[in-house]
Amino acid sequence: MKLQPTPAQAMALLTPGLLDVSEFPDIAAQWLADGMDSANLRMLAGADNEDPNDIRDLWTATLKDLEIQAIPFEMRWPQIWTYELATWKAGQRTRGQVLRDAVQYLRAVDYADRDAEEAYALWQLWDELTSNYIPPRTEAEIWADVDRYLHSFD
Repeated sequence: MKLQPTPAQAMALLTPGLLDVSEFPDIAAQWLADGMDSANLRMLAGADNEDPNDIRDLWTATLKDLEIQAIPFEMRWPQIWTYELATWKAGQRTRGQVLRDAVQYLRAVDYADRDAEEAYALWQLWDELTSNYIPPRTEAEIWADVDRYLHSFD
């Protein structure tokens, strides 16, 4: 079964755009299985190929029903990082997706989250992959560093 974010992780993932509306029904189904319940949550869990705007509206109503609040800025990255690592270890995310998500997070917060150490480490590797430094390391060397970094959290 695919790992889904907890409510706190989902709220943290929403802010930088790391959660797609197409994922909302599966997340809702997991939350139902975890014991949460509301009429909107059930409708959201059953949504299939619905209009993305309708799904967003159900998502918003569900969050209100379940009294799920926004995550404070200083708690967003730890929630995101926990989810990213868990899904990577489960084989649901590639190292490239984790790398991209870390960079996307930093860009979304305008690099203001100085406590997002893991994101900055990945951003430096991303920067190296996408730059034209002379002499550059090979992509294989950089990806090996990404692998070593991610495995350091095993």
